[in-house]
Amino acid sequence: MTTKMTAPKRHSPGRPRQFDMDEMLDKAIQVFQARGYFSASISEIRKATGLTEGSLYKAFADKKALFSAAFERYYSKRMTGLQGILRADDSGRENLLAMLRHYANLSSGEHGKLGCLIVGSAAMLSVLDDDLSHDVKAALQQIESTLATLVVKGQADGSIRSDLDPTATAKWLWCMLLGMRIAGKAGRRREEFDQVAEQVSALLKQP
Repeated sequence: MTTKMTAPKRHSPGRPRQFDMDEMLDKAIQVFQARGYFSASISEIRKATGLTEGSLYKAFADKKALFSAAFERYYSKRMTGLQGILRADDSGRENLLAMLRHYANLSSGEHGKLGCLIVGSAAMLSVLDDDLSHDVKAALQQIESTLATLVVKGQADGSIRSDLDPTATAKWLWCMLLGMRIAGKAGRRREEFDQVAEQVSALLKQP
């Protein structure tokens, strides 16, 4: 993500941090996933992280700064995981299928029921302030851009139908991925998502 997130407040020189920042953010992420930005309370985050309210406010100016750091970490981990399953030597369609299966996995089981922080935050865009709204939109745009790149790659290597508009196709696939994350919160099974992924791949295939 190119957008600049609000950084945690730095400790004064020589003062050791009393907790692991990444571990703390991972626990805070789970609270924000389950409760959303507005419903999540500092009390719930304090309980999940095991930190005192004072420790939280020494590390972050406010809940917005904490959410911003948590969102940045969540997004970074998700993009790292996604890049790890894409292969330069595979065709565009093979990579799109891998991406669909990746989202099928993320949307399944208990993790799927917890929901996606990006998609969940997107539902609140109209009430988020400009900084947070910009971060969420940038994350969503990057997902769509990745899809568009793979569609163009697939058309160039002959694995994806040449009669498809790459921009419109990327938007369709983007809606599909976001829909998976929402359906995952409703408890849909992995097998159902895999069927969707295979069907989409078949529809994209060059005749």
